[in-house]
Amino acid sequence: MKKILLTIVVALCTMGISAAQDLEKATELYNNAAAAIENSKAEAIDLFQQALDMAGKLGEEGQEIVNQCKGIIPKLYISLAKELVNEKKLDEAVAKFKEAIKIGKELGDDEVADEAKTLIPQIQLADANSLLNAKDYEGAVAAYQKVIDADPENGAAHLRKGQALVALGKLDDAVKAFELASKNGEEDAAAKQLSNTYVKKAVACQKAKDMKGALENAQKSTQYVDNANAQKIIGISASSLKQNKVAAEAFEAYLSMSPDAKDKNQIIYQLATALVATGDNAKACGYFKQIAQDAKFGEAARYQITTLKCN
Repeated sequence: MKKILLTIVVALCTMGISAAQDLEKATELYNNAAAAIENSKAEAIDLFQQALDMAGKLGEEGQEIVNQCKGIIPKLYISLAKELVNEKKLDEAVAKFKEAIKIGKELGDDEVADEAKTLIPQIQLADANSLLNAKDYEGAVAAYQKVIDADPENGAAHLRKGQALVALGKLDDAVKAFELASKNGEEDAAAKQLSNTYVKKAVACQKAKDMKGALENAQKSTQYVDNANAQKIIGISASSLKQNKVAAEAFEAYLSMSPDAKDKNQIIYQLATALVATGDNAKACGYFKQIAQDAKFGEAARYQITTLKCN
């Protein structure tokens, strides 16, 4: 760190005794601050600020010290904040970065202010991510909210907050978070999460015997990303609600997506039954024939083949 050296004799020749003494004191403060940086940045900041305040009252004679202090103080704030990050003292670090923004603006160092603005959400997001990875979902939600409060357009924070909310079973809140993520640059990832979340909501409705809710949520799931799980729920729910055309279309979609599903023959039987209900006996016969020899559904399928007089 550059030290400022003054020849007091020259100063005394050009300034009053009192002013020269103040300049000497400001210079001493500056040099002491420079020496303190290695051991204590906080102490250095305090000393540089004192030197700045004193030199600022001396007009042109104190301008060199003023300029040097203005160039150093904001950088020390951001350096101190980074040290706090390394020490995992994240709340203190964020507070110090905010001070760096304020001081940077006051002293004309926009570069420091802009860097601190950029780093705050990055640090908070990294902290929230670590909480999510550690399965501290309540903590993660709160941490992501801090990021969002500082940067409402941070799509990644909205997305991961939604994931934490899903883990907590707060599905309605999760949907809102994913919708905000989608509006802020995370369309594809949010669509996947919304699709999965609506499947979870549909399953919850099934367990509660709310087949209408199960159908609606499963259909919403496919609006974001079409998937076999949602189509199966649509088929089962629609059958229960006697919406047989909807059920048949969903079962066919499920079989197309999962041709080797373990429950394939069961779904074929349900599909064929739904087709019979819609009056499409010819198509139903084709499906019943596929499972005519199945150990579990074969007998019922053969009965339907006989009843429908399938060729």
